[in-house]
Amino acid sequence: MVDLLNAPQRNSLAIVLRMFEEQLRQADRWLQGDLDEGTLYRPTLHLSLETRAAARQKIAVALAKIAELARQFNLERQEQDLGAAMAAEMSLSWADLCDTRSDKLMRYGDVNPDLGQILDPHIDCLAETALSLASMLRNNNPSS
Repeated sequence: MVDLLNAPQRNSLAIVLRMFEEQLRQADRWLQGDLDEGTLYRPTLHLSLETRAAARQKIAVALAKIAELARQFNLERQEQDLGAAMAAEMSLSWADLCDTRSDKLMRYGDVNPDLGQILDPHIDCLAETALSLASMLRNNNPSS
């Protein structure tokens, strides 16, 4: 068969299809009711059973199409380093947490003078945890 894609084109196609596949699989988990509840959030999905079933059917068709394209264009499965992904998320959380210190909250209005001593130590602790996790997960060495 004639190779229809050069290497950069193949890479671009693989990246887009991989990201779409991840989104489809996440949507399918949510449609099945796999909703992780936290302390400060509670995900909800207000869809009828019929809509959920129809969406899951569309997802299945799309996943089959992705598999077909992967075979047709010889797109290889790529390992994804979840440690690096978690490290990146923790780094973003660190920055967001730093932006919620009392002195940064002034951009939303006057800040109570007592807020810093009450809030900031907790925010600093959480930010340090995020930074520590980012470093730990980024530098993960299976042999250690």
